[in-house]
Amino acid sequence: MKSQILEVSIDEAKSNFDFLLTLCERGNTIKIAQDGKPSILLTPVPVLDKYEQKDDLPEIPMPQDWKPDPVGVQTYVSETLNEMQNELKG
Repeated sequence: MKSQILEVSIDEAKSNFDFLLTLCERGNTIKIAQDGKPSILLTPVPVLDKYEQKDDLPEIPMPQDWKPDPVGVQTYVSETLNEMQNELKG
């Protein structure tokens, strides 16, 4: 089944919440709009069958004193959030 993004109003969500959860469990994303603007996304959690066993994970070398670059992380998060907001608007 191909997943879809279904948009409903807050009133529709309140009266059909169990049904919307069922749709979400089956792979659909539910966008709940309040005052005509998207405000909530219900999305299914992806299942990664390929890496269920910890032994199957690839070994990635990581120095013990490694720490993420705060500026790089902040830039990545900001860019990703902007992309997501633009998708919701469009």
